[in-house]
Amino acid sequence: MKKAFAIGLALLLTPRAGAQQAVTGSAAEIVQLDVVVTDGDGKPVRTLTQADFEVQEDGKPQRLSLFVPSGASGTLAVADTPGAAGAPPGPAAAGRNIAVVVDDIHIAPENLVQARTALKRLPREMMLEGDSVALVSSTRGVIEPFTKDRERLEHAIDTLLALAPPAPQGRGTQMTPAQAELILRGDRNARKLAARTLRLEPGSVSDSNGPRAALTSNYGQSGAPTEEGVDAAAEDEAQRQARGILAETLHFSVASLAAVEDVSRAMSAWPGRKVMLLLSDGFLVGRGTSEERTREVQRVVDAATRGGAVVYTMDTKGLITGGPDASAAGTAVGQDFKANVDQQSMQLLRGTLADIAAQTGGFLVAGTNDLAGGLARMLDDNASYYLMAYEPLNAKRDGKFRRIKVRLPAHASYQVRTRAGYYARDAKVAAPPPPRAVLTPGLDLGTVVAALAAPLPQGGIPVRLGADFLSLPATGSQALVQAHVDIAALQWQKTAGRNQATLELLGSAFDAGGNAAGAPFGQRAELNFSDEELKRARATGVEFQQALGLPPGRYEVRLLARETRLGQAGSSHVALEVPDLANGALATSGVFLAAAPAAASQSAKSQRRFKKDTSLFFQVYVYNARGASEGAADVVLQAQIWSGGKAIAASKPQPATLGKDGETPLPETNEVGLAGLEPGPYELRVVVVDRKANVNALRTAEFAIE
Repeated sequence: MKKAFAIGLALLLTPRAGAQQAVTGSAAEIVQLDVVVTDGDGKPVRTLTQADFEVQEDGKPQRLSLFVPSGASGTLAVADTPGAAGAPPGPAAAGRNIAVVVDDIHIAPENLVQARTALKRLPREMMLEGDSVALVSSTRGVIEPFTKDRERLEHAIDTLLALAPPAPQGRGTQMTPAQAELILRGDRNARKLAARTLRLEPGSVSDSNGPRAALTSNYGQSGAPTEEGVDAAAEDEAQRQARGILAETLHFSVASLAAVEDVSRAMSAWPGRKVMLLLSDGFLVGRGTSEERTREVQRVVDAATRGGAVVYTMDTKGLITGGPDASAAGTAVGQDFKANVDQQSMQLLRGTLADIAAQTGGFLVAGTNDLAGGLARMLDDNASYYLMAYEPLNAKRDGKFRRIKVRLPAHASYQVRTRAGYYARDAKVAAPPPPRAVLTPGLDLGTVVAALAAPLPQGGIPVRLGADFLSLPATGSQALVQAHVDIAALQWQKTAGRNQATLELLGSAFDAGGNAAGAPFGQRAELNFSDEELKRARATGVEFQQALGLPPGRYEVRLLARETRLGQAGSSHVALEVPDLANGALATSGVFLAAAPAAASQSAKSQRRFKKDTSLFFQVYVYNARGASEGAADVVLQAQIWSGGKAIAASKPQPATLGKDGETPLPETNEVGLAGLEPGPYELRVVVVDRKANVNALRTAEFAIE
């Protein structure tokens, strides 16, 4: 039998039997608020009643359908989860559900040591009776599912490791990612600081004989570059490097945000108070640049709001700044610029953490080396809160942001903290996707990148790998990766009559410069088969699928399969081109193959093996055909079968339909007969010709006939 690899957060964080589930039936939108009220000294206020509160949505008062005073407990379906308005609270929750998310992509090793020490005080001193705590890593996924077992939690905290992401491309200077973002936002001080640093480097633009001298054409009569020309060239070079550094950095920011979003959505199934503690040194989202990832932040906030979770964030740098920054270039680059850039860089790194916390009803702990005290503040803050809910008067499903404000008209001196708002459901957009797959427990980012950057083993475990490009409105541009692992060659350990092996799959995409692109991925499976199950598993093998968000460019996707107990390994790699659809040029998706028309769908097929004398069905998406938006395109397709470097068969050119389902393009589908072809390897070439633009595009797919 096939052994499933996908181990999602939804399964690992699912509530145990007995937890209240949402009631099906009505589709009323219910917005739940967890409201914390403090006095002028910051102490919680627990004596207020429903009459003291006024809740507004976009400035309009709302009628509360649920109010649970401070000190009581209740639970309710949240924000568009099916449930009737005014539904009574469920059974009292036994305690808080606390998810600790450690962003080990963005925590320096020395800071993680301090964070780990502080976290170990959580099970010892801070957990209340009935609290359940989960530990999640942004690189390793769920380390420990929700548990009340303090000893298990402490042991899980001990396993935390610091993993520095690979250096962003273009790091030939002292430029930091935060400085790169400032440059691309138009900050003049950051650009001048980088330019001055560049001029101090060997072979810089100030060296008329150096390799960068050609970057400027502003030469004086002596033939040497002018001071103004050198400055301009240095600033241009700084701008170029900033784009590469920030783009690479944001890949890792997206991975961290995805981990937080997944936990938020998985927590929606839990009743009672839901709290997330996010620990990080801070990360960038490119705000104010062409590369910005603020939409991913909005997804996190929306997931937390709909999941009913309050997010508290902690800057684990404390009072100590770790890692190289602009000051490493020395005083020669100018203290006047450096101090300003350093201050702004710190604000950028903390800005995302502060934004997530503020919009979900939590707060940011920063500027302190007492991390344990910060954790205690977070947990003490939500020990006393008011739970309330309302059915919005505005029932439109237009996808717009609804701003929430909670007031205490008779207590102006009190501070009120709750969610900033939520995004109404959009009737034109499908429901949010389930939590995405993440690296499973026991795998980490450093392990994946190091293993794939080294020379890959050949032979051993046979691996077939496929990677195809696809872009759809719901998912954007991505690579679809699928692998088939032949486990017939594995050696097995026999224990108590069972055949056992531990199989790891590690993968990543690498750009033309050999740098890791996007978030690496991986899965680990403990295979445990009876003799009969093993016989079937050897015949079918193991399938693995992964979607990767990648910007336009040429990549090599690498996959390593290894059995960890006995040291067996095998690998495969495949080239992939992600076209830039924004330039308007004709492009196509990858070619998706199947033995039946319904199966030739939006997933890469790694095996691509077909029976003799049958038919091969394929699908391909066509993008940027001239005149397509007006229904006046003239595009034709032709399928060709190649073998041994020669075309041995071809179909007649067929007009492309270029159909759409709403805004979603429909694929072009066709059939190729394999009758008369001998067993062996072949190549399918799909040629797309845009007659109006007089251009063509070609996609290929290898397959085999058995």
